[in-house]
Amino acid sequence: MTSAAWETDPIEDFRHEVIDINIRRVPWLLVASMLLALWPIAMLWHNESVGWLRRILMVDVASATLLIALGFWLRRLPHGSFWRSFYVWAAVFLLLAYMDGYYFLVGQSFGQNPVYILGVITVATVFLLPPQQILPLLFVNHLVYCALLKTQAGPGADLLVVFIQNTTGATVAGLASLLLYRAHREEFFQRRALAAANRALARRNDQLNDLMAITAHDLRGPLLGMRDLLVLADRAQPTDRLGEILGHVGRSCRDLISLVNRLLDAHAAEAQVETPPALARCDLRGVVTAAVERAYPQAAARSIALDFRTPDEPVELPVNAPALGQVLDNLLANAIKFSPPGAAVRLRLAREGDRWRCDVADDGPGIPETERASLFQKFHRGIHSRAAGEASGGLGLFIAAGLMGAMGGRVDYVPRQPTGSLFRVTFANSDEAGAG
Repeated sequence: MTSAAWETDPIEDFRHEVIDINIRRVPWLLVASMLLALWPIAMLWHNESVGWLRRILMVDVASATLLIALGFWLRRLPHGSFWRSFYVWAAVFLLLAYMDGYYFLVGQSFGQNPVYILGVITVATVFLLPPQQILPLLFVNHLVYCALLKTQAGPGADLLVVFIQNTTGATVAGLASLLLYRAHREEFFQRRALAAANRALARRNDQLNDLMAITAHDLRGPLLGMRDLLVLADRAQPTDRLGEILGHVGRSCRDLISLVNRLLDAHAAEAQVETPPALARCDLRGVVTAAVERAYPQAAARSIALDFRTPDEPVELPVNAPALGQVLDNLLANAIKFSPPGAAVRLRLAREGDRWRCDVADDGPGIPETERASLFQKFHRGIHSRAAGEASGGLGLFIAAGLMGAMGGRVDYVPRQPTGSLFRVTFANSDEAGAG
């Protein structure tokens, strides 16, 4: 099966999109027409000489109201429904008929007027209609207009000038309809081609990720075996030169194993971020307290004090407790890692407006401004991590931001003065999390 076999017919999709656009535009056009019609109704309400016009305008307002009501019902019908297309063409026919009628009715009392040109240009520019259908319709409509022109023209009208002007207007309207339709058609197929290319790239990316994971997994076994053999060789008390060589080879092997592990971690991290976690209401205080307790051994090893505060009342929000715990574990581990010995890491769970937030602050060196834009990107390792020789793969903040985004929240970095970092976890409120 080809990659496009499952896709729908592009021609049919374009036709459905055009009908949807026209259905959405009909009510706006009718509302504007009604507003324009109400003004002459009000102005001519007491003028009995043009009472016929007042009555016709009222009929038009009533029919426009009916079409608007039908439009809301038609939007719920399936895309392939005949009535959706019929509704659009009914609106087109009625608009042309109304504008042609107004032209001759108004012309009998007031002479030459631009209503006919206004009608055909409105149809051509407001609606997106296939040229093979709208152009013959405009042509037939113009033939009817020309047939009625001589018998219905107002007094003193220069029929040749009127004919030339309105024929030119109808021609411009047909050309505008053709160009607008073709432009939208080209834009639609460009969007469709771009979407297909993006899907192909996504599939290719998934294949490469799977290949990376398989290759890294297959490499790790032989590398671990090599490492164990090198350890045994080093224990056999080799000569100084041989021992130095084995030491270099052992370090290179450990570096390769670390690289393979980071590749496998990256693949697992992407799968974790792309899978939305299941949410359930829980008390955030328990999740925060458990994360702090897990961080105590690492903090004690570096003589770091952990200062955390939570509200006295329960803070119940829909979250995924294990995922949130992983986010807090990462932020606390980074804060402890980069804090100087004897410093303190502070964690605060507090309310800000209609949202809850959890701040993790440290007194470390902070994040240079040049690194902040890529802070939450995959494989980002800051200058302080590289200088300290950290083995981090640069995935912790990427995973934390992805998990909080999947739960409707976010993670932000806030610089502190004169030094230090503050990472702010903002939670979605109950309504937003429930809607997601």
